[in-house]
Amino acid sequence: MLEAAPTVFSNGRDRQQADQQELVDQLYQQIDRLKVEVDWLKKKLEIN
Repeated sequence: MLEAAPTVFSNGRDRQQADQQELVDQLYQQIDRLKVEVDWLKKKLEIN
């Protein structure tokens, strides 16, 4: 049991880090999408 303890606890930590990284990746994708939309709107609303 003592030998398996580090593996048991690290799996939860690894899973949490993977989930957190996935969330960060999704947020960066959303930021990029919003930047593109803002740039498009700026160009669209620009009066020449």
